[in-house]
Amino acid sequence: MHVAALEWLTFGLADAVAAAQERGLTFHLLTADRSEYAFEVNRCAPGSLVVHDTDTSDPARVVKELRAIDGLAGLISTTDVCSQVSPRVAAELGLWAQSADAVRLVRDKAALRRHLHDTGLSRSSQRTVDPFDTGAEDLASTLSYPVILKDVSGTGSQGVWLAHGPQDVPAVLDAARSAGLRGGALTAEPYFAGPLYSAETLSWGGETRLLGVTSRLMSPLPYFREEAEAFPVSFPALQADELATLITSALDGIGYSGFSHTEFILTDDGFEIVEVNPRLGGGMVGGLINGAYGINLCHAFVDMALGQRPALLDAPLTPLRGMSEVHLIADRTGVFDGFDGEALLTGHPGSPRLFPSRSRGQTVDCTTDWRGSVGSVVAHGPTPELALYNAAAAARVVRPRIR
Repeated sequence: MHVAALEWLTFGLADAVAAAQERGLTFHLLTADRSEYAFEVNRCAPGSLVVHDTDTSDPARVVKELRAIDGLAGLISTTDVCSQVSPRVAAELGLWAQSADAVRLVRDKAALRRHLHDTGLSRSSQRTVDPFDTGAEDLASTLSYPVILKDVSGTGSQGVWLAHGPQDVPAVLDAARSAGLRGGALTAEPYFAGPLYSAETLSWGGETRLLGVTSRLMSPLPYFREEAEAFPVSFPALQADELATLITSALDGIGYSGFSHTEFILTDDGFEIVEVNPRLGGGMVGGLINGAYGINLCHAFVDMALGQRPALLDAPLTPLRGMSEVHLIADRTGVFDGFDGEALLTGHPGSPRLFPSRSRGQTVDCTTDWRGSVGSVVAHGPTPELALYNAAAAARVVRPRIR
């Protein structure tokens, strides 16, 4: 029997292949660019992964490719860009998939914000802005500031701008018009002041389990690039209960199933959901969860692909250690040519490891969002805080080479 995935996150493919192999399944990856997975493919056991080169944005081509796999038992989707293709393809092939309606709602950030507000799960709604509308700048005088304007279907911190007042809106609209927005429009939402976190969850059959909370350190404004994460974060009991209720209520109200990565801010007035992503957290978030609990959560991907209740919903999750990831950001655009300083990681506290997300020769064409990250340093510690310090100290000695 076989399972297939439409693309994958930057990391974790080798863990998914291993999980499938333990079940006697052959793993297939459909991708538009196999070079994105060079590091992960090299970590896979020989013969355990079959890579198919195809246009994963084209449902008809994906269906044709999958029909050629004799004995295909399941389909997995882990990325924003394939999240709406996967349910269509799975339905045609009679395979399990996430709810198409739920995915459609969370991938429309404007619709999600309205839904959260209408159901009493957020204090604030939104305004939709077409940057190509000749009257768009007139909207500036009607907004409350500071305000976030972002691509309604954005991903990876792309297409996000902060306007401090009406005077900033024309420049934001100019930037949006040249940015190639995925959703074709902007959602104007409140700027919630406070630290950003994410809730990592797994939902199945109306049941949601909060796997843990990840902290995030962000770049200086005006950019919204994530620079470091630590897992698992603990809140005081009352706050933890409030958060669990909020996240569960939001996902239940959406009718969500599968892994979810819900970003939220802890404000002076409580928790505010920023967005719900229909996938596991990006970067090394899955690896941080695995390292903290001593598990391979990709077994849950395989369970769900086969239409089975994920065993992870019942598994004991006792933190063994804290885990942290610090992103290595290119200091300028150019061609990535490897790293200097990796040897200095030997003997460093927290057993730091370097995980490259780019191959030598690949172009770095932007440094202000996730595309500027060329790798990560991951380290552990007795607590998430100490893990973060270990990872941050280790990341200082590794320097990306850009030519």
